[in-house]
Amino acid sequence: MQNQYQREQTITAAFSDRRCELGIYHASLLFQDAMTEYFFRNEMDASHIGPTHGVLWAVARTKIQYDGMPRWMDDIRFRIFPVKVTPVTIHLNLVAETLEGEILLRGRQELCAMDQTDHSLRRVDSTPFPMDLDPLPPVMTTPFRRKKVAMVPEDLAFRHIIRTADTDKNHHMNNAEYVRLVVSAFPTEFWDRYRVLDFDIHYVSEGLEGEELEVYRQQDGNEWAVVIKCADRTLIKSFLLVEEMGE
Repeated sequence: MQNQYQREQTITAAFSDRRCELGIYHASLLFQDAMTEYFFRNEMDASHIGPTHGVLWAVARTKIQYDGMPRWMDDIRFRIFPVKVTPVTIHLNLVAETLEGEILLRGRQELCAMDQTDHSLRRVDSTPFPMDLDPLPPVMTTPFRRKKVAMVPEDLAFRHIIRTADTDKNHHMNNAEYVRLVVSAFPTEFWDRYRVLDFDIHYVSEGLEGEELEVYRQQDGNEWAVVIKCADRTLIKSFLLVEEMGE
């Protein structure tokens, strides 16, 4: 199995936000594409090992940091590679850079293996993923944000019912669609004023079609927390470190 996958990518309209930039939602799409392509090229994605091993890959958490900002019609290169493999998790790093090698975005992600039938946690060595794969040095060592947040009714931003278009092959809400709801927790005026420097999302529980979600947001200085719940169940926790943009 190769320990790195890379390809060039144009930041088309499909990867651009309202400022024609690779915002956190579109960056999460890029990360998702990179991860799934890496596994597919090595015949380790769910379409290959689901029928043979009854397993699927689930993202536990993702972190994205901006060194620069990819913009509409920029040509970039992304690289994704494992940096650590444990009995229950695979740790990936992502780099998006200019074709000249200037780093624009760094990401880290933790994956776990889940049983395809009951979605229970599986050990990585119950899959064909090579436990002795030679990992590459990490490009991001910044830890994931871990912070307790207690949302109150006044923090409710909006409600959302999970529809078919929100779901993926595993029949639950797609990882990137949660990030879309995080973006939607803030009005246009917020995104006109602030830029994200650092973004964390922790996937706690699965959302299913037809469930009604409550999206909460809470400010603490230049950091915002967005929590998505379904009744008393927390689905995701996310944290955004922002800075005010100049004129």
